[in-house]
Amino acid sequence: MMKMIVVTTLAGALLAAPLAHASGSIDEARQAVDIGADYGITHFRSIELEDDDDDRMEIEGWVDNDWSVELDVNGDGSIRKEERRKHSDGPWGLSAADVRDYIDASTEAGMTRIEEIKVNASGYVEVEGYADNGQELEVDFRSGSVEPVKVERDD
Repeated sequence: MMKMIVVTTLAGALLAAPLAHASGSIDEARQAVDIGADYGITHFRSIELEDDDDDRMEIEGWVDNDWSVELDVNGDGSIRKEERRKHSDGPWGLSAADVRDYIDASTEAGMTRIEEIKVNASGYVEVEGYADNGQELEVDFRSGSVEPVKVERDD
């Protein structure tokens, strides 16, 4: 009996461990948008939140018509690494206001922690994270609408 309790406890801890290191709070997601906007990102392509010891985040987007940027940001908002690339295809992505709207719409769908927000060039928006019970949650949108086209819950 004691062996079964130990095995069950260890299994539960191992299952919960990835959740503790894979996402950030809703406020951290909003902070990432603010950091990117303050930096000069006009079109966001993705935001990834890491709930590690440093609460790092990665923010990708466009800073003008020809340059995209990828920022690796510490939890205190300082930029750890910056990488810029020149492109000829012009900016695409979401405005800061749009990203905030998708964060809000995802919370309305039950998300309490966000792992990643991303948009592709055709306007498909995906927000991945977790519900308050630890269940994985993915909320998908089409750019221009905050009505989810799909809400997927992993058991």
